[in-house]
Amino acid sequence: MTPELEKYWQAVQDVVCRVCIDSDPYGNGVCRISDASMCAVKVYFPKIVNIVLSIKSDKMDDYILALRENVCKECKETPDGVCELRNSVECALDRYYPLIVQAIESVNK
Repeated sequence: MTPELEKYWQAVQDVVCRVCIDSDPYGNGVCRISDASMCAVKVYFPKIVNIVLSIKSDKMDDYILALRENVCKECKETPDGVCELRNSVECALDRYYPLIVQAIESVNK
């Protein structure tokens, strides 16, 4: 990870990973997702940062739309826009996206 991305990743870990249900139960932000699975936040992090930094809006819907168009279509979403992970609240990226946006945006304040 580049030093530029690293500062955003650290912010996300400090805010999101500490409260993630897939983290250790002590709030240390230690991910417990197995290597067989994937954390969409980690896998798509460079794209997520680009999305967040490219949008200047007070509406979370604008960020969500960009996420769906640029990440979800590459991940597990079907051509008709259905994502079983998202629908079953199993996607960490979808679950914590408002916090992710907040963490990334806080770096440049």
